[in-house]
Amino acid sequence: MTEEELTLTEGTTEPEYKQQAADLNQQARAYLAKDKWEPALGLYRQVLALMETAEDKAGQAETLNNIASVHLARKAWAEALAVLEPARQIFTGGEDKAELATLLNNIAAAHDGLGDRDKATEVYEEALALREALDDVEGQARTIQNLAILAARQGNRQKAKLYLNKALTLARQSKAKGLVNAIRKTMSQLPKFRR
Repeated sequence: MTEEELTLTEGTTEPEYKQQAADLNQQARAYLAKDKWEPALGLYRQVLALMETAEDKAGQAETLNNIASVHLARKAWAEALAVLEPARQIFTGGEDKAELATLLNNIAAAHDGLGDRDKATEVYEEALALREALDDVEGQARTIQNLAILAARQGNRQKAKLYLNKALTLARQSKAKGLVNAIRKTMSQLPKFRR
């Protein structure tokens, strides 16, 4: 499949447009692995157009979240929020609470990037409540790790340590070795965090 514009034609079935979207998403991820933001964004925009044409609301929200992830990686915080808020509206009315929790983590990260740590904390706590309701232990650990980083940046290292210990326990419980290592790394870096 090439990077040319893909659009739905009359009679395109759901499996066909989903396959087109999957192919484009795979290409976008390959660009992201090479830090090639603009080509990845272009492909995600094509996926978004497919989802809009197909009137696939969940697909639209997921794609907006993917676009926002690129903006977050580029530290384009305001651009990330601009696409995350419409995605939030879609997910809030839907049934996919796990995706909503992921989206909320991205919204919180954007607020943190913009320097609004109080808002970031509020949104992370909302994501954490969802993950607790879903019994998503690994997701809870990731969100708590983010809360720890925020606490450390606000100068509250004691609170950060409490969060990290809780996150580490949950990560071990979920048997997420990579996350355990990431949390340990965050623990070792606590003295370096600044306001």
